[in-house]
Amino acid sequence: MRDRVRGRTPGRTGRIAGVRALPVVLAVLAVLVMAGGGQAAPRTAVAGASAEARGSSAGPPVVLPRTDCAALAGQDLSGTPGAPAVIGSAAATTSPDGSAACEVKGTVAPQIQFDVFLPTKTWRQRYLQIGCASFCGNIDFYADATDGCVPLNRGDFVLATDNEGHVGVSGFDATFGADPQLRVDFGYRSDHVVALVAKRLIALYYGQGPRYSYFDGCSQGGHEGLTEAQRYPHDFDGIVAGAPASSLTSLIVWSAGWHATANTDARGRPILTAAKLPALHAAVLRECDAKDGLADGQIDDPRACAFDPKSLRCAAGTDSANCLTDAQIGAVRKLYAGPRDEKGRLMYPGGEPVGSEANWERWVTPTAAGAPSATEGNATNALKYLAYPSARPSATLHDLRYDSATFREIYRRAGIYDATDPDLTAFRAAGGKLLLWHGWADPAISPYGTIAYYHALTERMGGTDATQRFARLFMLPGVSHCGDGQGPDAIDALTPTLAWVENGVAPDRLVATKRQDDTVVRTRPVYPYPTVARYGGSGSTDDAANFAPAPPPTRYEDDISWLGSFRSGYEQTCGWHDGRWSCTLARRPS
Repeated sequence: MRDRVRGRTPGRTGRIAGVRALPVVLAVLAVLVMAGGGQAAPRTAVAGASAEARGSSAGPPVVLPRTDCAALAGQDLSGTPGAPAVIGSAAATTSPDGSAACEVKGTVAPQIQFDVFLPTKTWRQRYLQIGCASFCGNIDFYADATDGCVPLNRGDFVLATDNEGHVGVSGFDATFGADPQLRVDFGYRSDHVVALVAKRLIALYYGQGPRYSYFDGCSQGGHEGLTEAQRYPHDFDGIVAGAPASSLTSLIVWSAGWHATANTDARGRPILTAAKLPALHAAVLRECDAKDGLADGQIDDPRACAFDPKSLRCAAGTDSANCLTDAQIGAVRKLYAGPRDEKGRLMYPGGEPVGSEANWERWVTPTAAGAPSATEGNATNALKYLAYPSARPSATLHDLRYDSATFREIYRRAGIYDATDPDLTAFRAAGGKLLLWHGWADPAISPYGTIAYYHALTERMGGTDATQRFARLFMLPGVSHCGDGQGPDAIDALTPTLAWVENGVAPDRLVATKRQDDTVVRTRPVYPYPTVARYGGSGSTDDAANFAPAPPPTRYEDDISWLGSFRSGYEQTCGWHDGRWSCTLARRPS
């Protein structure tokens, strides 16, 4: 899960429209970097969109406010059905996108803090709700995958975000999990109720609600987007979900825990250190890079290469940055394989992809002696406060047993935390559009899990053609968690989503950009999965214009066998009833 590093599972990079981001708690995050919220994958700007999509950016006409900003501070929102709220302040300011705006801060009971920016001169009847990173716990306006998005940069949107129901001292502070209501707010409730309240504010301020509503997030924010599509299909018309922490329960316990324990020796020291990563990644590229037909420093599909780290084995009695010891070879193999139970079965749908090694620092290997990796901080906090029915503050990774019985015990929380339901019938019927994206070199959330979910989605929704009418997946070669990495990582997924929702133009490609010191050094097209970009044979391989869509050279099995599943009917709704806390199966959305 991004943690910036907080890469959302954490991670991401960037700020809304490249302007300013609201203050966030970063001191501790620099150490606890991991999940859908790590090297935090920085949220990264996402560039490009087809010419048709860009041509649609004019949007609906501007609507001006009908009341003063200060008047919103006196509004009573306590009667919002299912989302009683209070407004703490309303004041004229500048929005994160740089436009003049009215900023409204408030709280939805019990303690979901939200922040809304309502443009005073530029609103084009669009609403954008922004997801958060890792375990959240703070207000952070960062719109992922919006590199060069004209509608966002010019102030088209009312913008809103929230802290997912609690205040945290770091991206992986899970102490809120000691309260069952705060678990629910984090797991599925907060974004829905904030959407309800924000839309009421919009109607009060402009005299009308939004014409179009959108959600954008990566890592934990991607999890939030999928949760909205699955549980609350009428909240948003278009959802951009990057590197989604969809199998959250297994991610924060088994995947994160495995990252840490597989790389820890009997004395608690890291087996593989950051100093070994450059040589390991270079060896992978020598073996795998050209298998996609182009030696360009990025791997189009890690499944095409079965790299064996034994090829880097140190000579007997030696150890250097350019080789691996037997213990390090074993650790790398475990990381590629993913978490396994006593019978060798996967406990999370995917391990580290081949080609992600250069991105393991912080996520897998500590940045300094004695400092925990992001995954260690993530998994330890999850075990203490989220994995079991009640908090276990003394729990450590040493207590975690990789067996099927423990998996089943912890998996019971999936009904609160997970967003793995492949049945999006209600979302599709409501006209919703879903754009999924994921980096092929993501060290925090395995890209294989997102592909497996999309496979389940296509099977449930009538096949690839039927699914791509409302849901498409884009895989970015060489890209780390929510951005960064070795491949072109800056994209604009929001503009094509607007065109899809508002004009019926489905995104046939994204254009990803790689920058170094603000200079564009490579652009590449990215097509709806499983289509890949194929070099035409002439011109620069750093220019997207010299590539065209093509079927994948090999069609791999997208389904993954693991102890969990992508199914419907597991979701729970929990709350206090007659003084007792109880959970029941959620009613199917309609």
